[in-house]
Amino acid sequence: MSRQPTPSHPNMSRRDMLRLTGVGAAGAALAACAAPVAAPDAGGDSAPAMEPVTVIATTGMPVNTFDNALERSLERLPNIAMEVNANSWGEGGWDGYSDTMLTRIAGGEQIDVIMIAIEGLRLLTAKNVLVVLDDFFAADEPANDILHNDIHVTLREMLQVDSKQYLFPFSWNNMVMYYNTAIFEEEGLDPPPTDWTWDDFLQTCLQVANVTGGADDRFAYSFWGASMFGMCAWYFNNDVSPISDDWLDSNLLDPKVAETLQFLADLILEHKVAPNPEGWDDWAQFHAGNLVMRTCGRWCIAGTFEAEFETYDLQYQPHHSGPLKTVAGTEGWGVSTSSENPEEAWEVVKHLSHSDTSIDLVKVGGSIPALRSVAAMPVFAEYGPPNTALFYESLDFAATVPSPTNFNIVEPILNRNYATIWNGERTVEEALQAAHDELQPEMDKLKQA
Repeated sequence: MSRQPTPSHPNMSRRDMLRLTGVGAAGAALAACAAPVAAPDAGGDSAPAMEPVTVIATTGMPVNTFDNALERSLERLPNIAMEVNANSWGEGGWDGYSDTMLTRIAGGEQIDVIMIAIEGLRLLTAKNVLVVLDDFFAADEPANDILHNDIHVTLREMLQVDSKQYLFPFSWNNMVMYYNTAIFEEEGLDPPPTDWTWDDFLQTCLQVANVTGGADDRFAYSFWGASMFGMCAWYFNNDVSPISDDWLDSNLLDPKVAETLQFLADLILEHKVAPNPEGWDDWAQFHAGNLVMRTCGRWCIAGTFEAEFETYDLQYQPHHSGPLKTVAGTEGWGVSTSSENPEEAWEVVKHLSHSDTSIDLVKVGGSIPALRSVAAMPVFAEYGPPNTALFYESLDFAATVPSPTNFNIVEPILNRNYATIWNGERTVEEALQAAHDELQPEMDKLKQA
């Protein structure tokens, strides 16, 4: 596996990695200064040079992911001075990111092109922040062909609202199990199979963990104890979700929700094979050999590059009931309704969605490219562990992360109450009742709106 320098730090969650260069409205911008273009007049003399149109894109990814795209824009977009800056993640994940975006736009800051994920899409469309891209695609045959023939239908439809395409899919993520192959071999364990169960997983945890309360403790597993995306990696493999299928009601009192959370809580409080995820640095611990398994998306490969860590591989999450599923979420580029130059903004959207930019993303260990053609390239397998193909293959049974319009309200409610389970402050039933009592009124407000 080849290594590539990456802007991320190995000791970071996905949110922290993306926050690395996210300095909000005052964030440093990377600009591509295009040369003015002169057009000859009828007499052969040059007309006055035209100033390039400035188009500003904002992203949650490290801005130097797009260094090469900025350089390429000098030649490919000579009439556009393209800039890329970072949008702050605020106090949360996509909920904080979306709130920050709205604050910047309300403050009058120029933002022409927006990267947003499905978790924030409905909030932004409800606030009339994004332009519907259907007319742009209809008038642009090459872009339309890519959208329908090189991007999986699941990814395309994730970034639609009411059957309208608001974003050009750029990348996506699922959640899979990373495991330390050297420790598995040391313990005489075979690689986990695709169809492993929660019982199989627990037995593996009990075999590989060595936790005595000392500095050299080796935990079997660490999971995301917060975020809709991280928790749905477990919910979906028990055929349940914390909110209803139409994303309009709480589903926290479903017995399968409690069953899922109890299984995870027992890993911490009863079996003592997992740490409390609050404040736990699973990036560093996994690379140091003090953690055997962790759940993450492809962005965690960035940390393995930096740590020069290669003794790991991937497998799907263990399964308990219902069909095998992986949670999936997509992010893409869209045109802001506040842009004074929507045509030029569309050109930047296409440029930032280009296969070259996707390859750049692959090489820094970022998210999974939305383009099927890039995922099929040798470079995708080269920059990852042996089972890297699992990432894109999982789309055939991927389920969309629940992303209601009030996601920025829903996720913090869930996270606060999850934390009381992991630290033993409340039982699973107590925490779920408290969360439901807080969440359902918010969902009722959403339905009334």
